[in-house]
Amino acid sequence: MNMDRSWMNHNGVKDRRKPEYIAGVNEFLHSAFTGKSDETMLKFPCLNCRLVLSQNRKNMHCHLLYMASILLITHG
Repeated sequence: MNMDRSWMNHNGVKDRRKPEYIAGVNEFLHSAFTGKSDETMLKFPCLNCRLVLSQNRKNMHCHLLYMASILLITHG
């Protein structure tokens, strides 16, 4: 499944409040956690975590909305 990644191209905190960005975050998290518990720890593509630190869904949500920018990554 190819997910629309246009929401990742934002310019600072102002754009993180836009409905398109928030919807993209929610779609990303839904996709990442499908079939998993919200407490499952997954490698997280944010600039601070650099795919090294694992986070649960709640922490990923906070990172994406309030703390960090997501890395543009491609799976496949």
